[in-house]
Amino acid sequence: MSRVFGAPPRPSTGRVAAAALAIAALALTAACGDNGGKSGSSGSGDDAAIELPTNKATGAPITVGLINDDTSPLGSYAEISKAARAAVSYINDSLGGVKGRPLKLAVCTPNGSAAASANCAAELLRQKPAAVVGGLDLGADGSVPALAKAGIPYVPSSPIGAVEFTSPNSFSMLAGAPGSVSAGSVYVADKLKPKKVAVMFNDNPQARLAAQGYVQKVLQAKGVTNIAMVAFGNNETDLTGPVSQAMKGGTDVVIGIMQGSGCANVIKAKQSLGSTAKFLFPGSCADPQVLKAAGPGAEGTYYAVQQLLPGSGDPEVKAFEAALAKYDKSIPESGFAQGAFGTVVTLSEVMATASAPDQPKAVTEALKKTASLRSFMGPTVTCDGKQLAGLSAFCTKQARIAQYKNGKLVDTGGEWFSA
Repeated sequence: MSRVFGAPPRPSTGRVAAAALAIAALALTAACGDNGGKSGSSGSGDDAAIELPTNKATGAPITVGLINDDTSPLGSYAEISKAARAAVSYINDSLGGVKGRPLKLAVCTPNGSAAASANCAAELLRQKPAAVVGGLDLGADGSVPALAKAGIPYVPSSPIGAVEFTSPNSFSMLAGAPGSVSAGSVYVADKLKPKKVAVMFNDNPQARLAAQGYVQKVLQAKGVTNIAMVAFGNNETDLTGPVSQAMKGGTDVVIGIMQGSGCANVIKAKQSLGSTAKFLFPGSCADPQVLKAAGPGAEGTYYAVQQLLPGSGDPEVKAFEAALAKYDKSIPESGFAQGAFGTVVTLSEVMATASAPDQPKAVTEALKKTASLRSFMGPTVTCDGKQLAGLSAFCTKQARIAQYKNGKLVDTGGEWFSA
C-alpha cells in the first residue's frame, strides 16, 4: 500500500513497511521550515490537488499519546496537536491504519512546566499507549524520564531539550536544530564559500553545544578557519550590538542558532546596519510569523529546513496538504504542523513492522531496527543512535536549504545536505 493515491511505492528495507513513495523534509526542534503561507507558494512543482484514497482501518484501536503545549505562558502550539489528529485521521482513513487497526490519539496539554509534563506522562500511561509523540513539550524534563522508566518509546516532532536529544527511549525522525545547522554549515562551506563566518547563538547550554559542536567543528572540517563565535543573552531583544560584533573583520556569512523571535531580531539588526552578508538560520525561523516580524531584511536569508517545502509538488507533501484541507482547514502549513504530521505517519509505518504494534517493547525494538527509511515528507532515517555524535535520539542529520525570495521560500539547495 502506498502512502499517496496513484503514486508507486518506493523501495524499503525488510524492516520497513512496504508503503513508501516519494521524497520528503524539521523541528524545530529544534524546528522545521515553512513556506510563509498555504500551499503553492514555493518551488515550481505541480500543485494540483490530489484525491486521498479510501482504505479504512478496522478492529481494536492502538493508542498513541501526544504531549504538546497547546497553550502555555511561554507559547501556544495548538497547530501541532491539530496536525497530529489530522495525521491519525489520514492513517486510519487512507492508509489502512497499522496492520489494519486504527490509531487512537490520546492528547495531553501541559502548561510548559516539568511538573505539568510529568503529570501528562502519568495521565497517558493510564491509557496504555504503544508510543508517545512529543509535540513542543517545554517541560520534557518531567515527561520523558517518566515515559522511559515505564518503557514507552518517545518520538518527538520538535525536540528542543537535552533530555529529548539523549534519552534512550527517544527517537527523532527529524534532525532538530543541531542536525539542521550542521547540514546548513556544509551548505555554507560548499556552496557559499565564505572567507569569514560568524556564528551567533543564544548563550545557553543547548545553543552553545550546537554552535561549537555542530557548526564550528563542521566548518573547520570543511576548511573554513576564520570563524567568530558571538554569544548574546537569552533575553536580549535589541541585537544591533551582537550583529555589529559578528560583522567585524569582513564577515560574509552569519549562521544564527536561536528561536524564532531571536531570528527576527537578528534580521532587523542586519537591516538597520545595512549588512550585505548572507544569513542562515534553523528552519524554525522560517515560520511565516517570524518572517513577517523580521520585515524586509528577511529577503535573501537562508534556512536549514527539515522537511520538503509545502507547495513543492512532492506526492507526500500534496497528501499532507490534502489531509489538512479534508480534516482541518484551520491548520497552517507551518513547520511545527508539518513536522508533527510527518512524524506521526512515519511512526505508524515503523509500528507496522513491529511484532506487536500495540506493545511498547515491540515498538521500541522496531524503532531501534529502523534503517534507511525515507520518512514521510522528510529525510532518510536510521535509528541506531549514531547519526549525530553525542545525541543518540536523532535518527537523521539531514536538512534541505531554503531561501526566502520575493515573499516565498524556495528550495535553493535542491538536495539533502548532511555533515
